[in-house]
Amino acid sequence: MAEPDAKIILAADLARARAALGRNMEALRRDLDVASHFKQSFHENKAAYIGGATFFGLLLSKLPARKKKVYVEKKAKGAVKEAEKAGLLLVILQFLFNTFRPMLMSLVTKQVTEFVKSRGQMKE
Repeated sequence: MAEPDAKIILAADLARARAALGRNMEALRRDLDVASHFKQSFHENKAAYIGGATFFGLLLSKLPARKKKVYVEKKAKGAVKEAEKAGLLLVILQFLFNTFRPMLMSLVTKQVTEFVKSRGQMKE
């Protein structure tokens, strides 16, 4: 008859352990809820948070800006001269293209129309 009593005792111990585990898990969830802790702390200490943020912003605004260092190579003179020549050549080519564009367009149009006419006569 001791066996049924042992089962009942074990079942009761297991139920108590499960209940304690559930309570512990709920307490752990509450402890790990950082957002609610922060909200509560902010509501309780608004002046301290706003003052700290203002001081931090003022401190950041007073820091000097980081100056970027630019290194220029001494041997770049030849590259600059080549870039100047290429730029000048590009300007000259653009001027020539803009000047001769009407003539080029008429030539291309004439060639295309002759090609289309010749293709049309071949099919007939």
